[in-house]
Amino acid sequence: MIPNYEAIIAASERVSWSLDEVIPQKQTLDFTKQFLPEALVGAAELDFLTPAERLKLNQVRGNAYAHLFQFVEEYIVATCIQHVQAEVFGDEHGLRAMLRFAEEEVKHQLLFKRFLEAFAKGFGTPCEGIPAQKAVAGVILSKTPMAVMAITLHLEVMTQQHYVQCVDAANDLDPTFKKMLKSHWAEEAQHAKLDALTLRKLAATSTPEQRKTAVQDYLDLLGALTGLLGNQAELDVKSLELALGKTFTPPLRAALLANQAKAYTKTFVTWGITHPMFVETIDAVFPEDAARIHQKAKELV
Repeated sequence: MIPNYEAIIAASERVSWSLDEVIPQKQTLDFTKQFLPEALVGAAELDFLTPAERLKLNQVRGNAYAHLFQFVEEYIVATCIQHVQAEVFGDEHGLRAMLRFAEEEVKHQLLFKRFLEAFAKGFGTPCEGIPAQKAVAGVILSKTPMAVMAITLHLEVMTQQHYVQCVDAANDLDPTFKKMLKSHWAEEAQHAKLDALTLRKLAATSTPEQRKTAVQDYLDLLGALTGLLGNQAELDVKSLELALGKTFTPPLRAALLANQAKAYTKTFVTWGITHPMFVETIDAVFPEDAARIHQKAKELV
């Protein structure tokens, strides 16, 4: 069943939260615990790392996870504002839903920023995140609106997979990080419904050629995302070396980087493109070209 704007707004109001409820000011983190479930990190395969070193890698990845979401929220806020402008003289419920979407995405940026500040204070050594946030947002927003909404849906259903399948049942995570992911998931679940509704609305007035272009734009954005994730994996390896006070030999460093690039692709690409809600929406919106996206998914599995 496709939700309407009123249902999305009502659900969003039920799960709303404030920053201080999730991460109070001056919150400290528990660095004796993992931040991400192992299924999202893949460190168990790295038998040349000690348990303590795998824990450090997990925490570096937790920091990068928060950075990447804070990073992508930049363009999501901008695209929300574009859709707000389109609805100003249109559906009032659609306008209200999109305004709420924009406000919550800004709140998410502040949430992840607050976590990153707490992490930086407690971890002990710097962890670098991919730069050029505004430039990347500009590249994404230069694509067709349907493609931008498709990659947004991809990212937001992906967070559902992460929380429901991995985070919720994990009992050994830093409680602040877990609470942050739960809070993020609760609101993103409603955003994903709004993404799907907006994508169907855009497609209803599109031509086959416009839909074909949108599919190619989405696949191009997916390729760009994979490249950014590879860059983040390299930064993570540097951050791990700095945290451990050691430099890996070239073979071990190559193995570590390959492992983390693979884990990033699974976490941020595969779990989005194969999500049932994403697949259902893509089939409905791009009937002529959905097979190209499904073929990409098969290549990733």
